[in-house]
Amino acid sequence: MKFLLDFLFRVFQLFTEPYFLVFLAVVIIALLKRKNKRKNLRIGIGIAAVLMIIFTGNGFLGKLLSGYLQKSYVNVTSTKNMASENPVIVVLGGGVVDFDNTERLHTMSYSRIVTAYQLYYEYKKNSLPCKIVISGKGRGRKSEAELFSENFKKMGVADADIIKEDKSMNTYENAKYSSKIVKKMAPSSVYLVTSGFHMKRSVSLFQTFGLNPVPQASDFIDTEITMFPNSYNAAFTFVMLKEVLGIWQVNLYNNLGMNG
Repeated sequence: MKFLLDFLFRVFQLFTEPYFLVFLAVVIIALLKRKNKRKNLRIGIGIAAVLMIIFTGNGFLGKLLSGYLQKSYVNVTSTKNMASENPVIVVLGGGVVDFDNTERLHTMSYSRIVTAYQLYYEYKKNSLPCKIVISGKGRGRKSEAELFSENFKKMGVADADIIKEDKSMNTYENAKYSSKIVKKMAPSSVYLVTSGFHMKRSVSLFQTFGLNPVPQASDFIDTEITMFPNSYNAAFTFVMLKEVLGIWQVNLYNNLGMNG
């Protein structure tokens, strides 16, 4: 059953891709026109495609999604649990780009590094122990965990304080594999660092694997309501739509007992 649901959600993800939706609308209209049937349906599909472009491009839908995904994490402070004696910071990989045969971390990865380091520094300046677990394999020659580790070391993080989880290929595996590592460490508290739009699904998955992390959003995305649709709004709106679909998938699988 899980295989079937995985396949269905893969199909549903196509409907969060703007090019696929436009392509699908054009194909359906063309087929109906070729058969010279259902003029009203063709018009309806055309109107739906135009409305999709308007509401994803003018920032209105993006504003709603942005609030749903990120509002809970805007005012979460990193210092409320500073009394913890054995904290662990879990940082999720944010992607790798291969530019001119040189692998570099994706832009959002650096905000995660900075946020994790700021929290780590708060503990270390008070002579308190703190570990950083970096989770992510990625699809490059070097793992995300390794690239993150290199950056942390340049910032002054001790090698002994860095633990690399370099098997996970997605958020589900991030939670699954890093939770096993963290539980063995028996931490007093666990902080989870990832992007704001990605936090709700990540926290839910970590809770599925028995952890209740303190969310530390490293960056936030939002759209700007404009009179005319633009590609910036559309791009971020579809990113957030895909994330919402992922949250629905996590909740469904949890209710069915299929996660874990």
